Amino acid sequence: MDVELSRLRHEGRRRQRHRERLIFFFVLGLSLLLLAGWAILPRVLHALPPRYVARLPEPIQALVREPPDLLVPTPAHPVAGQLKLPPPTITPPAPTRTASGRPSPAAVGGRDQRRDDKPPAPDNLTAARPTPLPSPLPTEAPTAPSPTFLLTGFRYNYQTWNNCGPATLTMDLSYYGWKGTQADAAAFLKPDREDKNVGPDEMAEFARSVLGLQALVRVNGTLDRIKALLVAGIPVIVETGYDPEPERLGWMGHYRLVVGYDDSQGSFLVLDTYRGSGDKGTGLADPYDDLDQYWRHFNRTYILVYRPEQAEIVAHILGQDMDNGAMFMGALARAQAEAAANPKDAFAWFNAGSSLVALGRYEEAAAAYDQARLLGLPWRMLWYQFGPFEAYYHVGRYDDVLALAEANLKVTPYVEETFYYKGLVLQAQGDLKGARENFQLALRYNPNFRRAADALAALPPA
Repeated sequence: MDVELSRLRHEGRRRQRHRERLIFFFVLGLSLLLLAGWAILPRVLHALPPRYVARLPEPIQALVREPPDLLVPTPAHPVAGQLKLPPPTITPPAPTRTASGRPSPAAVGGRDQRRDDKPPAPDNLTAARPTPLPSPLPTEAPTAPSPTFLLTGFRYNYQTWNNCGPATLTMDLSYYGWKGTQADAAAFLKPDREDKNVGPDEMAEFARSVLGLQALVRVNGTLDRIKALLVAGIPVIVETGYDPEPERLGWMGHYRLVVGYDDSQGSFLVLDTYRGSGDKGTGLADPYDDLDQYWRHFNRTYILVYRPEQAEIVAHILGQDMDNGAMFMGALARAQAEAAANPKDAFAWFNAGSSLVALGRYEEAAAAYDQARLLGLPWRMLWYQFGPFEAYYHVGRYDDVLALAEANLKVTPYVEETFYYKGLVLQAQGDLKGARENFQLALRYNPNFRRAADALAALPPA
């Protein structure tokens, strides 16, 4: 009896140990599987369009979110001894242009860019393209605006995913009676929903295609000029930096529509497709200093959409800034003054570089961009502004162009200009196959990207 009982007890303990081993190995295997899945999850998330990732729980989004303090890579070999910009000259050496609107070979360091084995020179910043001037050019200062003013009649809409450009432009166009939606505008402005940037020139081009409106892109804007334009009945789209709190999404570009102001509060009234339109629907209060602080991140770029009969008052308010050369010289002087006041101001140096690019002064622009990169620029900066690519390309610093392109591509493929500039460098280096592939990728992400289409068409047959 005792022997049988002992045997049964032993058998029970054996079965218990067996069950425990099974449970242990099951839990271990499941844990390893979960760890492996967690390890490859970032790769899976990177492969998904970001609009889908944005719908996942916050801890999962954090696996692929870049740190907010990530910066544009610094130059490996910055230009030495050029950290102080020279004073602006009286007459800007603007690049000459052919009838096609491209810089002539002489404008690109004397290199013949029309040979089959050389890439076409990229266009300068769109805002630098010649603008028809009124005759004669108004010179008097605009009338001082009233202390408060508000434009009404806008159809406000919150932006859909990654759509602030089309949404903001749609609100602006609604003021003039356009009935379209942000989806209608986006179909032209960003055929790929994930496109990270809609440029001001693209928005102005679309605005000109509806209702017979005119549109103009300018830089070097001022707060007083915004007020004068509002009083004249013209809303103002401003392109600004944006660093929302408490989301901790990091610095990014953003469009806002200025519709009014109140001097007693020291604020503009802004329709913001991300933040809202205020309690009364007439605009969020945005303090003058706050708006200018982030506006200067984009060289104080603004877009004006107006009726043809308003062209004369627009020219009157803009004065000499209707001329591209004068405008960029003014923007350069302003950036120089800000850099002199604070030599560690990366945005001031960047703006100086952008104005120098527009003036065709690429060596100086490269030095200014070097300084901006050494001081530290937000990692998304080159999703929106491409002056560094232009400057480094024109002076033959191809390694810098490729380094900046790869920095973009490391985090997103949805900036078609990245492929365009990479393609130009590969073409200049004799890699026509690589150039063709990159121009095709640029057009895959934005079939309306004419510069990439022109560059691809100019390549010799494969």
